[in-house]
Amino acid sequence: MTAPSRGVWGVGIGLLGAIWLSISIGEMGWLGPGDLLRCLGMRFGGSAAGLEEKLVVLWELRLPRTLLGVLAGASLGVSGALMQSFFRNPVAEPYVTGVSSGAAFAAVGVLMLGGSMGQVSLAAFLGASLSAWLVYRLATRQGTSSPLLLILGGMAVAGFLQALTLAMLLRVDAYGMRAVMNWLMGSLAYRGWDHVIIAAAGLIPGLALAWGAARVLDLLSTGDDAAASLGVPVDLTRRVILVAACLLAGTAVAACGIIAYAGLMSPHLARMLVGARHRVVLPLSALTGAALLTWADVLARQLAPGQELPVGVITGVIGAAFLLVMVLRQGRVAPD
Repeated sequence: MTAPSRGVWGVGIGLLGAIWLSISIGEMGWLGPGDLLRCLGMRFGGSAAGLEEKLVVLWELRLPRTLLGVLAGASLGVSGALMQSFFRNPVAEPYVTGVSSGAAFAAVGVLMLGGSMGQVSLAAFLGASLSAWLVYRLATRQGTSSPLLLILGGMAVAGFLQALTLAMLLRVDAYGMRAVMNWLMGSLAYRGWDHVIIAAAGLIPGLALAWGAARVLDLLSTGDDAAASLGVPVDLTRRVILVAACLLAGTAVAACGIIAYAGLMSPHLARMLVGARHRVVLPLSALTGAALLTWADVLARQLAPGQELPVGVITGVIGAAFLLVMVLRQGRVAPD
């Protein structure tokens, strides 16, 4: 077995382990493999006396939470890979580029107006798209995006939208403020099947668009002029990439809030394992993102006894360390 194959198998096994732990542990106690099988059997027509409470915990709390972590993590991983290709920038991802803040601003606005989950998701997608377009315009000079301008533009857009979001929250009561702030920090707690449906509704078409553009993404990595000379419709392809990235990020934010740096780490880890071909990088970015977010949620439930940390705090700390390592490595290889 080659080293890349071992890495892919390792990510897959890690994801399965995270899913098992995510379903098994929680405030309501441990659900072992036997309990899980009996509860599922009871759910689909079997009988298991005394398992009614465990069935509710499993079906209404833990399964939706776990599936949401898998779907949202996969969406953010693929979105990050697409944005890094779109901007030709290794630090591009929904959180850094302000796309998550745009989605959150639009989603909070619709939530405060009493909108449905479908309306919130549509607003998040539109907010993400507008933010991505604005940052792209700010960071691009003569067809090439500058890493420095991308970071500065993303920080400016994110800071502006976060300020507007907080201003809107002044009209929310104390209980509502706590709930919304918990959502803005990113959380999988108290999410139901409607959130899972929203995340799946973004992941399936977004991943399909990304997969369809995978070969063209390899050509675009050589430059727009070189790709155009090979017959690639560069402008159309870039629009498709941006739509797919914003659809994935927007629905993930609508379902579970702002999850920092998951979209940054996943594509880099995927490329470390399998190289740069997008036909392999995109699905592995989805797998890696799902594993990262699910493990982060497991940690969020265990690190602070008696309470639960927002999962966005965990990914933020890990992602900041990951970004620092990238900066230090780049500094060591940079010419004098």
